[in-house]
Amino acid sequence: MDFAHGYGVMIRAGKVKREVVIGSREEAAECMRKIVRRRVMVSSARQAVAGLLTVGAINGVKYLANKMCKAWKS
Repeated sequence: MDFAHGYGVMIRAGKVKREVVIGSREEAAECMRKIVRRRVMVSSARQAVAGLLTVGAINGVKYLANKMCKAWKS
């Protein structure tokens, strides 16, 4: 097994299995925070694009600006 930066790659019988090695509760919590944050960002981006297409250019830009300000604060 080859470990680099907490990730392990195991190859057996032509199959690749990835596993994440987490050393502490804090590391696990940080990993989950990153996963949830990415999911929320993708969903928010989709919603922003849909809003932009739905309400028109001027209102869409205002909406997008508000979303981006909110994202930067969090």
